[in-house]
Amino acid sequence: MIDPDQLPSTRTVLLDLRRELDQAVQGHAILEQKRETLLRELWGLLSEVKHTEGEVRQRFASAFKVQREARIIMGMDAMRFAALAPAANTDYSVETRSVMGVSLPLVKMRVRPLPFPYSPAGISGIFDELRTKWVEVGQILGSWTEITGSVWRVARELDRTQRRVRVLENLLIPKYQAAIRRIQAVLEEQERDSFMRTKRVKERRER
Repeated sequence: MIDPDQLPSTRTVLLDLRRELDQAVQGHAILEQKRETLLRELWGLLSEVKHTEGEVRQRFASAFKVQREARIIMGMDAMRFAALAPAANTDYSVETRSVMGVSLPLVKMRVRPLPFPYSPAGISGIFDELRTKWVEVGQILGSWTEITGSVWRVARELDRTQRRVRVLENLLIPKYQAAIRRIQAVLEEQERDSFMRTKRVKERRER
């Protein structure tokens, strides 16, 4: 980009700078609107994260608690044997939604538990409870993935937008304004000099 301070002091340059300043001001307004929208979206997502994170932690804690109990009751060998049986069918799809040009994930995940084939080989009923607990963990992971992925994308785009806003506010717009004032002052001085020269020529002719 050409430094506005290095441009010649002409009317054409002045008109170009005014046009570019208008574009920069309009761009700043659009970026400000985008920043506000992304901030609102981020705060909403963070609220969802707080709620969902508590639920995720609770489900994991409950599953690990039952798992410890099952290990004590069944023993490690029986646990490993029972874990060979599939616990659930999982289907998922990922779509997107757009917020100010930012693609956010929409994760649809279904975890359907499968019946457990009990046998007299030392499989305790607590293992069925353990399977249910881990299925409950899987059922919430889709929402957790969607929210955390959205937070990361919105936060990244918000950071980029804020940097652009600061560049416009602190660098580009002030530079354009300063260059316009400088060129206007030079042109006004040239007009005054031209007027004085014309006046002196006229006075000489009259004399």
